[in-house]
Amino acid sequence: MKTYNFPRPMILISLLLLAMIACITPAATQSPSAQSTDIQNTAVSPSNTSTTSPTLESGATQEATSANSAAQCSILQDLNLRIGPGTPYRPIIRVLPANSVVTPLGYAPQGFRGGDWAYVQNTTTADKGWVSAGPQFISCNIELASLPPVAFGTPPPPPLPKNAQASPGPGTCGKGGVTSDNGVDVYDCIVNFQDDTLLQLTILKNGQEIDESSGVQNVVFTVTQNDNPIYTHTEETYKYCIFGGEAACNEWLLEDYVFKWEAGGSTVQVGTYKISIVPTLDDPSVNLFWSADVTIALP
Repeated sequence: MKTYNFPRPMILISLLLLAMIACITPAATQSPSAQSTDIQNTAVSPSNTSTTSPTLESGATQEATSANSAAQCSILQDLNLRIGPGTPYRPIIRVLPANSVVTPLGYAPQGFRGGDWAYVQNTTTADKGWVSAGPQFISCNIELASLPPVAFGTPPPPPLPKNAQASPGPGTCGKGGVTSDNGVDVYDCIVNFQDDTLLQLTILKNGQEIDESSGVQNVVFTVTQNDNPIYTHTEETYKYCIFGGEAACNEWLLEDYVFKWEAGGSTVQVGTYKISIVPTLDDPSVNLFWSADVTIALP
């Protein structure tokens, strides 16, 4: 009987191939979904708040966002965190104290009424909102313009109310001034109208503007309509604005996308209001006041 002998090298090669396949198979069965999930988790997708729902625009990619996941910004001075990219968006979410750290999530090169704005998350409270992106306000470890653009869901504010002075009433402001009992000092005041801030009072002593450091105790603004009180505000610091403000006067308050006289207060309606302004000075012999009927119109 004839026997056949298979060459041993072929058997060894076959066994070697089987061993190699056995070693490779577990690694090949791992799913690449773990890496994909990590990218999704680090992609910016700003969560909705009660007032706004910014989202990444379609041109922004997960990869670009993931590359910025370690980005941080320092707040350089007390800064308002707002529901939209612009100062008319009020009430504010909160004030971010100087030296706070926030995570930048998106960028708007042109906010409402100008300026660039950053959409950020407060690392302490997890609040998300908008801050002015000027170099005097925040300092970041990335270029904000490299962040994904954000399409903010908050609608733009309605047009500002228009105002026109009509029928100036009684008052001593702007009528040559009031002379103090010392017979030397003359006090006067000027009412400055602006559509975005309504009005601001300038107080003069001998033709020079004065403030709390030079003779002004406070200024009380009162608004009534049909003899019904609508709004009262007391200013103790310059610039003596009807809605408050220091470096600049505050604008009309936008709340729930309507303009109001104050937070939780009366909605601004078309019509005529009586506005009275009474400054109190260190010199009790001086009685400055101003009153007028002011018509408010909505575009």
